[in-house]
Amino acid sequence: MSESDGELMERCKSGDISAFDLIVQKHKVPLINFVYRFVGNQETAEDLTQETFIRIYKNIKSYRKDMAELRTWMYRIATNLCKNELRSRSRRSKILVGLAVGDQNHSGDPIEDALDPSAGPDRQLEEKELQEILSQAILCLPEKMRAVLILRDIEGMPYEEISRIVSKPVGTVKSRINRARLMLKGKMAAYMQA
Repeated sequence: MSESDGELMERCKSGDISAFDLIVQKHKVPLINFVYRFVGNQETAEDLTQETFIRIYKNIKSYRKDMAELRTWMYRIATNLCKNELRSRSRRSKILVGLAVGDQNHSGDPIEDALDPSAGPDRQLEEKELQEILSQAILCLPEKMRAVLILRDIEGMPYEEISRIVSKPVGTVKSRINRARLMLKGKMAAYMQA
């Protein structure tokens, strides 16, 4: 039976580094996927995920389970790092007018949902194109809507946990998710008609 995050964090607090390695192994891939969907660049997603784990490690002694579950705390840190990255990009793009700043052209392979291997090459190409269009549409959403949509519809988190991550009431979270879905539907309508 595997240990809970709380048990692993207690081991970390007492100096057991192997427990932190288990936490990283358990949460690394879902966290990279979340960050990638938020910022739209593989390399940046990996860097921000690493920074999230560094911040958790540096603050292990101050972690209190009664304040927040580890996953909630982790995603709150990652969300804030993503927002900072996007703000930084915005400032850089204003300073460097006319230059290709930001990560509009992906330098790494995007993290994609698995394509249906039984589908023919044409169908796989269509699925891949749809995934890319959806990813780009998500990147066009305002930050506050993008975060909650990814946490709910891609990461599958419950509304209550998302509420704690983004520090907003559950009603606000539900409203933002609903508006984000409507915005995505509008953005995807043109593609679906074609």
